[in-house]
This record gives sequence, structure tokens and C-alpha cells, in this order.
Amino acid sequence: MLYPQLEQRLQAAKQAVNRATSESIVEQCKQYLELLAEYRDRLYELQGTPAVSQQPTSLSLPEGPDRKTIREAIERSTRERNSTQLLLLSFTTVSGYEAVEIFNHRKYDGHDDWELRSSGVKFHGGDDSDLMTIQEAVELAGMLRREDHVAQNQ
Repeated sequence: MLYPQLEQRLQAAKQAVNRATSESIVEQCKQYLELLAEYRDRLYELQGTPAVSQQPTSLSLPEGPDRKTIREAIERSTRERNSTQLLLLSFTTVSGYEAVEIFNHRKYDGHDDWELRSSGVKFHGGDDSDLMTIQEAVELAGMLRREDHVAQNQ
């Protein structure tokens, strides 16, 4: 471990993301991303330290980690950051077309014929009382996507 306390906080934040509810997952992802950024910054600082050995050898002094160990930690944290950012984006950037797709796939409100129109989103044959604004549809679809993700992780 390069930074034991920070790595423990990272583990706890990752577990919090995995145990999050549909209401808390966006915030948990943001907190995890902040910790990952702090960890990566520290790793980059450590990488520039002259005490870091070029290669691990059996005769290396216990003064600091080798570059390979640091590079591997940076790569792991980068992959984790990228996947968490994608997850967060999938919850927060839903288009009107994606909302319709989600509604149809889930047969939301018993319909699989939702349509996107200039006036909003409604199922085929629905009247004006069934019409959602595009913003309402996008927000609802994001919440449904979060619920699906949480259900898959349980």
C-alpha cells in the first residue's frame, strides 16, 4: 500500500457506491471521484520524488516504492475513475430519445409505444393529460436507470 489511510477511504467509498440507493448513488459517485482524484494527485507527486527507485531489486532500500508499483496504482485508479465517470454520466445525461427507449424497454405505465414529440413525451394514443415535458421524461428516465443499476448490484 502506498497511502494506507487514503486507500482505506477509497475502498470505503467504492463500497458506498456499490451499496448506494437510487437516491444516493449520484452523490456517492461524486465523492468517490473526488477521492480518486486526490489519490491520483498524490501518486503523481510520489512518481516525481527522487527517492523512487527506477526498478525493484532485492537490494533496494525501503525508502520508497518503485516506479512500476506507482504506475500500476495510477493505471488502476485511472480505470476506476473512467468507469465511475461513465456510470455517473449514464445517470445524469439522459436524452429525450434515451428516455423514450427506457420507457419502452421497461413498459413504463404499461406501454411500450412511448414517443418523443416536440411537445414532450407520451405513449401512442395518449391524450394531453398523459404528456410529460421532455425535462420530466429525462429526469424520470435517469431515476429509472439508477433504480435498474441498484437492483443489478443487490
